Amino acid sequence: MIDSILKKGTFPPVLLLFGEEDLLVEESAKQLFDAASQLDPSGMNSEIIDGDGIAIDAILSTARSFPMLSERRVLWVKHFDKVHTPRERKGVDKLTEYLSDPMASTIMILTASIPSASGLHASMKKNEAAAKKKITSMKYPTNVLLSKTSWIEFPHMREAQVASWLTKRASERGLKITSAVTESLIAQTGVSLRDLDMEISKLSEFMGGRDVVTQDDVLEVVGTGRQYNVFELQRSIGRRDMALAMKIMMKMLESSPQELLIITMLTRYFLSLFKIVECRSLSSNAEIARIAGIPLFAVGEYLSAADHLGANMIDRALFELRRAESEIKSSSTNSAITLQTMFVRLFEESRN
Repeated sequence: MIDSILKKGTFPPVLLLFGEEDLLVEESAKQLFDAASQLDPSGMNSEIIDGDGIAIDAILSTARSFPMLSERRVLWVKHFDKVHTPRERKGVDKLTEYLSDPMASTIMILTASIPSASGLHASMKKNEAAAKKKITSMKYPTNVLLSKTSWIEFPHMREAQVASWLTKRASERGLKITSAVTESLIAQTGVSLRDLDMEISKLSEFMGGRDVVTQDDVLEVVGTGRQYNVFELQRSIGRRDMALAMKIMMKMLESSPQELLIITMLTRYFLSLFKIVECRSLSSNAEIARIAGIPLFAVGEYLSAADHLGANMIDRALFELRRAESEIKSSSTNSAITLQTMFVRLFEESRN
């Protein structure tokens, strides 16, 4: 249905997206919102609203407003299940009234969590009459939404479907993964699409130009029990937690010799933080992500780390990493001791 809408450019006046796979709900809604917003050349009539705690009156008032300098108004209401929608005691309630006769000039996209409607799409295909009866018996406003809007459900994926989705998502990021690697990722991470997407983003960052992902790459990025890997090491440093950073580093070295990997990834991490310090005044997270060379979802974490560490410590870290790399490559000193010394110098310097 989404592909058909995007291809034809014809949007229903109200479209509800829901389901257990919330990542797909969110991504599909954004895709639809971006496409619909192109019908608003002025850019003044496209709005995203967080419905958590918002009264339905405010949303419907916006929906009924005529667009300015455009033929279309586009609204995306997130968390519609948390919108305050009191049921009128007498007469037709306001939500039903609007859905029965929506504004022709408004495209409204609603995303919501509706556990009671889980599996509804499959039920409709199996026995439409029984499914419609189930909708009627649901609580307000779910019953009204499902009976009076166009809707798309994103049901929970089976593991085989997750594996197929994961292969496709990796390909979109320029990565090639075998079925064995896919199985390893799912075994380490679980079947949450959001978690798997984050791991694919990490792998993309980790690969450094390589495109074929191996099981060793998965082990190094995801780590045993998802606790001891270079990304968790970065996070502990970003929180100035020396004890945890030391623990993660030693656990990583116990599993395999990763001294130069640790230095390479931490150098990349601190270079991104250095860029963050210089561009943090920008209002666009997408622009910050582009300049710093990090995934968009990680911008908040990197901004927080830059605040915790400060510009002086970031500069010092880059110096200490270069010194540790040189020592590991040119001396017989135990690499673990070199890295421990590097951390001690870094954190001690930050206290002075």
